Amino acid sequence: MKNSFFFIALLVLTTGALSAQHETLFNQARVVGAFGGPITEYGLGNDLNTSVGGGGALVINSFFIGGYGLASVDFEQLYDNGEIDVLDIGHGGFWLGGTYQPYQLLHVYGSAKLGWGAINIELNDNTRYRDLDKIFVATPEIGVELNLTRWFRLAGTVGYRYVTGVNETLGLRDEDFSGAIAAVTLRFGWFGRRR
Repeated sequence: MKNSFFFIALLVLTTGALSAQHETLFNQARVVGAFGGPITEYGLGNDLNTSVGGGGALVINSFFIGGYGLASVDFEQLYDNGEIDVLDIGHGGFWLGGTYQPYQLLHVYGSAKLGWGAINIELNDNTRYRDLDKIFVATPEIGVELNLTRWFRLAGTVGYRYVTGVNETLGLRDEDFSGAIAAVTLRFGWFGRRR
């Protein structure tokens, strides 16, 4: 009898322990897809040059997390001479974002790029990393995204590129590289099931 009582008590405790699962921040998160594609940023009402690059990420429910890289050049010099000697700014890092009701044809899209880079990067083999003027860049943006196909999405956003860490002894300031931007992002990949 004593053994039966002990066995029943052990069974009840084990069943209770198995049914009492801990809630966690990411217990409902699941990877539903991945994407990659080009990004283009345009300066709005300031002297920011156009930046081009790309990125990619994993899609987790309606959110994504990944990486990006962007660089800006003097396109007039590129068109006139056919080559460039200096990148105005280059940066890359983390890319976080999400969509609201991504199964709708047109829906809200937002992201933030957080990265590190440098300014006035001479494109020769002799430039050492420690000699570069290193910066931190944060670019939050919001806009709309259009589902063109199941595997192709087009986003148009506005945001602000915030740059810090510019060495002012060289005659440049953080404000020379910071400002409002408009961006076009093409995302190619798999974004999960329709709903």
